[in-house]
Amino acid sequence: METFNPFDVASVKIFPPIGVARVGDSGFDLEAGVDDGDIKFFMPPEIPGVEDVPPELQGNFRDEMNRIKRQAIRFHVYAYNASGKILGEVTTANGFSIAWKVHVVNSKGSFTEFKGKYKTPTEARHGRDRLIVDPGVKTIIADPRRDVLQIVPTVKLTGDFYGSRDTPTEVNLGELRTDERGCLVFIAGAGYSRCISNPDQPHYQPDIVSEFDSIDWVDDVCDGWVDATVTFSGFGHTGLHFQAKEKATVMSAPPKFAWGINSPTSLYDIIEDIYQTASGWKDHTGTQFYEDIWPVLYGTYGLSWVNEKAYQGHGPAGKGNFLPLQKDLAQPETGSPTSPDVQKRRILREFIFGRLRKPNYEDKTEASTKFMPRLSGDDGDAIEPGQPLRPGEPIRRFSALTGLQYSRFEKWRQGNFKADDPPWKKYTKIEDVPISRQPAFLTRAALEHTTGDPLYPGIEVYWLAKDPSIYILPGPYNIQQIEVLPPYPEPPFRIDYKSVKPGHLSRGLSLPWQSDFDLCNTHWWPSARPDDAINIMNWRASPQLSDDEFVRMIADKRKQWDRGTRVTPDYPSEYYPGSTDMIRYWQKLGFVSKHEGYTVGGFPVWLERERLPIDNKAGVGPVNFDMPIAL
Repeated sequence: METFNPFDVASVKIFPPIGVARVGDSGFDLEAGVDDGDIKFFMPPEIPGVEDVPPELQGNFRDEMNRIKRQAIRFHVYAYNASGKILGEVTTANGFSIAWKVHVVNSKGSFTEFKGKYKTPTEARHGRDRLIVDPGVKTIIADPRRDVLQIVPTVKLTGDFYGSRDTPTEVNLGELRTDERGCLVFIAGAGYSRCISNPDQPHYQPDIVSEFDSIDWVDDVCDGWVDATVTFSGFGHTGLHFQAKEKATVMSAPPKFAWGINSPTSLYDIIEDIYQTASGWKDHTGTQFYEDIWPVLYGTYGLSWVNEKAYQGHGPAGKGNFLPLQKDLAQPETGSPTSPDVQKRRILREFIFGRLRKPNYEDKTEASTKFMPRLSGDDGDAIEPGQPLRPGEPIRRFSALTGLQYSRFEKWRQGNFKADDPPWKKYTKIEDVPISRQPAFLTRAALEHTTGDPLYPGIEVYWLAKDPSIYILPGPYNIQQIEVLPPYPEPPFRIDYKSVKPGHLSRGLSLPWQSDFDLCNTHWWPSARPDDAINIMNWRASPQLSDDEFVRMIADKRKQWDRGTRVTPDYPSEYYPGSTDMIRYWQKLGFVSKHEGYTVGGFPVWLERERLPIDNKAGVGPVNFDMPIAL
């Protein structure tokens, strides 16, 4: 731990600036709608580039009662001197008391009817405050004298939801804790959704009759700000007080059921692109293969384990499997331009680059599944070959990389890039990272597992995340400033809470969250919500297989991830059986993660585990797997 003189402190900052927690039913009985036992939770990686399951989970995403552990998020405070140089992390161990304040809100019920990003929304009606769950500002203290002061160890985030009734329904959005160092630990809610329209049934979950906007329903996802005030009380001094320069942001979201598989464009990519466009800021200059290019190319292979269309192109034995080509793809342009090896690598790069869809809808002829990513866009489902066109511009129904991502790929295509190891490769714990790099690492690690595109409406946040006006944007950097920036400067990613209110980042998401989680399959978010998977119990072969052996023995064992739930038909409207089932059975679905010791063609394997039986009495027979829960 870095030590520093408290009297050198001029300001403090909170990192990560944006953190994501995820719901889980640990500590809660979803069938009865009541608290039940202790909450088991875990921390996601605080180091970027991690695809393995966090060690503290010991391979299990479920607790001893087979309930899903909640993914918490930890916020740190760092001290800076008057010159803006980072001094170290503020902890209770070095004599500081930290007063954390958090204000999160669920305002989904008060927002306009969902119509998508490119259609005029309905006007918000007045008197919508009864549809908002607002626990108010909550405070929790981290103090080295915790035992003496008898500080409350847990603060619940509970508010009231009225809906159409005169009496309120209590809704718990999560809780606050602090760890042994004084960091804030935000734990999300249970993922519990219900309808309050029937006063005789407090746990009421009728059939869903709306695609995204279910009246009188409430769930427990939220967003809002995090603030911190630091007080130094050592050496007889009690007058040193510092409030964080800017607030951080916390969001709660559905579980990430595909672990170590990332979206081609994360929220980190979206926000970095916004700051680069507005001010010239980016976290490094030039193109680095293992930071900018390989995560996207490697990610297509990961997606092949949770999406059949990705498997057809990028999976084992697929022509678009980039993993066997890594050495050639990572080789910068060196040697004679006429060398056969140089020409081969150039042709390969140009071919891959030519399949990337241009950003910002620049080329409307690329509204085709021929181009990558093969995902839907911000205006609805991707158009498969042979499907009729719907109203609107077809190109808006396809995803694309950000402008900054695309420009880095263009440099790579030209051979103008480096292939250095990413700076986080040699670290496993944030405490071991040099203090000057910890803020940048925390920022990226908190966001790289999120979904940044498409946002229709989204997983963690809706399309508001792409609006530059919601961020605190610094003044423009000039070329001289860019050149002297550290290799990994602190990301300035901050939500502007002068214009954005708590609850605004999630209010455009589906209500309840399970509706969208059911409906948005195939082209949407397989990195968070798998479309299909291979269950470990169906891998009845050697752990190490060749490509041919995999195709012959295992590939056809792939099954729908949400099997056991009903399929929602296109017609009639107001009939969403799949959404209804997702509300009732989401906690029984399996987790897809990299299975250690298993390979295909020498490359890693992702398998589904920890799936519970779904006994759906609504028309779908039981789907059972007689397997130990740890598998």
